[in-house]
Formats: sequence, structure tokens, C-alpha cells
Amino acid sequence: MKTITTFLCCLFTTLSIQAQFPNHVQLLDVALNNSKTLSGSLSEGRYIDMRFGLRPALHCYTAAQKTYFSGHHVLYAVKVPANTKVLVEMNTRGDMSLYGYMIDASKYDIPPYVEVVSKMGCTSSMQAMGQPDRIMMKAGSVDTHVIFAVCGIEEANKGAYTLKITTRS
Repeated sequence: MKTITTFLCCLFTTLSIQAQFPNHVQLLDVALNNSKTLSGSLSEGRYIDMRFGLRPALHCYTAAQKTYFSGHHVLYAVKVPANTKVLVEMNTRGDMSLYGYMIDASKYDIPPYVEVVSKMGCTSSMQAMGQPDRIMMKAGSVDTHVIFAVCGIEEANKGAYTLKITTRS
């Protein structure tokens, strides 16, 4: 019995250590009640099957808006405490959009394998080129992962952007 218990403890410890975001998700540390600014390029991203965003449970966008999310995706994740507001602002000179969602901090779901998001669902911004994109999300009563992505419009796979991520308690 002791051998089985030891084995199960080792197995669960290994599984919990392995639970993390894939390497192509950029993990950010944004101090509470502060902002972080960074620059990026769509060429650092990858194509993702965006059909997940059309599901009623997620509803990131409509079928008519799908073209705004058809290019490369550069994914970011930030862990925030309960009841934290997160504002993501993007400035670009290219054809890009922005979307984001929140999941429990024990989850690591990223597109296209997103099953459940917070009650707030998925939020997106599709402004005309040169106009800032903004999305706002608020964590519920538990620690939360905020996942957001910069996406190319009409299969775009290059272009520079600047992000500003702000957290507020």
C-alpha cells in the first residue's frame, strides 16, 4: 500500500509540474496596479484554427468577423489575483486585431483547444488600421490566467505592434 501511495504522489507531483503554457505563449509579469509596455511582431506568431471562437460558449466574434482573426497569432498570458481588472491596449501600423479571455489559474487552455472561459467570455477588438485596439477583462473571485492574442487580419503574418497591459485591483 505504501508503494502505491508513493507512486501516486510522484505521479500527481509530476503532472502538476508539467501543467504550463506551451513555449509559444509569452508569459508576462505585470505588477498589480501597474502597467507594462512591450513591442512585438506578427512574424513571431503562428496560424491557429479560429473555429473555436465561433462556438456559442466562447463567442469571440461572429462568422462575418472571422477574417479579422485569420492571420498569425502571438499569444500572451498573465496570471492575476481575484477581482483584478486587466486592460490591454494595442497600437499598430499594420492590419491586426486583438482578443482575450480569462480562465481559472489552474488551467492552461490556449486556442484552438479552449473549452471553458470565465463567465465574461471572450472579448475582441477590430479597429481600423492606425486606431488603437482595447480589450478590458475582470477576474472573478479566484486567481485567473488572462490570455490575449494579437492577430493578423486576412492572413497577415508580419507587422509590428506595441502593447500596454494595465492591472487594477
